[in-house]
Amino acid sequence: MDRKTDKLVSAIGDIDTAYLEEALDFNRANADRRKRTRFPKLSAACAAVLIILGVSVTAFAISRIPLSWRDIFSPGQTVIGDADEAPVISQQQPQAAATEELQIKVEKVISDERALYLLYSVKANEGAVLDQTGKFADFELYFPGKMMSGAYVSRFLERKAGVPKNELEGVVYADWQPGDSANGLVMSLTNWREKKPFKDVKVDFNVAEMVENTGENANLPQCLDSFANGTSLYRWQPGDAEVKLPYGGASICNAGWENGVLQLVMKGSVEENEWTAPENWYFIDTRTGAVIYPDPSVHFSPPSAFDPDAADADWCYIWEFVTIDKEALPYLEMHWGGKEIYTTVLPGKWKVTLEETPVTIASEVLAENLPLTYGGEELTAERIECSKLSMAVYFADYADSTTGILGAFRVFDADGKPIPCDWSFTADQADDSCMIWTRFDEPIEPECICRLTFNGETVFER
Repeated sequence: MDRKTDKLVSAIGDIDTAYLEEALDFNRANADRRKRTRFPKLSAACAAVLIILGVSVTAFAISRIPLSWRDIFSPGQTVIGDADEAPVISQQQPQAAATEELQIKVEKVISDERALYLLYSVKANEGAVLDQTGKFADFELYFPGKMMSGAYVSRFLERKAGVPKNELEGVVYADWQPGDSANGLVMSLTNWREKKPFKDVKVDFNVAEMVENTGENANLPQCLDSFANGTSLYRWQPGDAEVKLPYGGASICNAGWENGVLQLVMKGSVEENEWTAPENWYFIDTRTGAVIYPDPSVHFSPPSAFDPDAADADWCYIWEFVTIDKEALPYLEMHWGGKEIYTTVLPGKWKVTLEETPVTIASEVLAENLPLTYGGEELTAERIECSKLSMAVYFADYADSTTGILGAFRVFDADGKPIPCDWSFTADQADDSCMIWTRFDEPIEPECICRLTFNGETVFER
């Protein structure tokens, strides 16, 4: 889309999809009758014809734009698939979780047999500003008795014109199995965070001295970490030191070094955990000027693990790890900030629970009983299905996902451009069958799927 068309689309804003489809059909019906003609002088009638053609072509161009997140949740967008059926998007009666600082409400929920899409709104107090790049420090989505950690993605939509700055819309798309019910599905959100610029601050912390004098790797059960490979590691126990850290009231209470790893034991607020992000702070080796960031891994323990009387404490112990040679410890300077850092703006925890099953979008069968070959193995695709949300290939045979078969599928639009999607493997089938599927990065019309290739060969084409 060129710059002028992009400006036109932005100026039009919300448009009637059905009207555009009618305009497109009209444009196609008349395409064969159009001829290029040079006129020495344009009459009023000719000018009118050109205007009509321009509007028709513009409508065609706009109709080619993929569905946006808001389109698919719009009351004017039929998602059931029956042209004669009233466009019903959601029958949810969600509970709104509210505090003095933030209100969160699930607006719409739709799904197909494989994916669930959820639109929710976030509203802060009047006069507050929710930054577009903000995020929750912790976000969980789970069905009753079935955690969805790692199986969902959440992001915020660009704020529409006229929407107050204290409001945002977020979209979540999640994997789920056929037959699952979303009754009782829970969204759990913690600590609204935004990027704030912070100046570089040098921390008055003698690393080598603390490691030498107070570091103790005690064999306490509370400090034992066991790993899947059978190995174990004792973390350093909390100590009595109190090296104050800037921006958040955290402090270092102990430090120790062993086997190439420096451990820092910190005390920090549960609600404001800026120190748990490894990109927020770092060491500088004053000999070389090298910047050394902590490892991504972080460990948390409540104070009650060491002191039963601290069960109601609003802080926790935090273990941070830095890979470094012991000889470098006396030359380390600790720094915090010097960049835009995510920091807690609205602390708190919220939960929103759904009470009804979402509306389900029917899938369209694109092909059936296709013979495929991969890695010398003969496979049969019983059917290929596609909806506005996802695409699936059902195999009559079991396919091993470790063979690279997931990367063998690619989807293309009418212009031959790949449609962004990430194929996944679902083995919730019998031992002799399976389903391979992909969730689209953004909702699309199934008609946009013009070609599907498997291992470089076309297996479906409109």
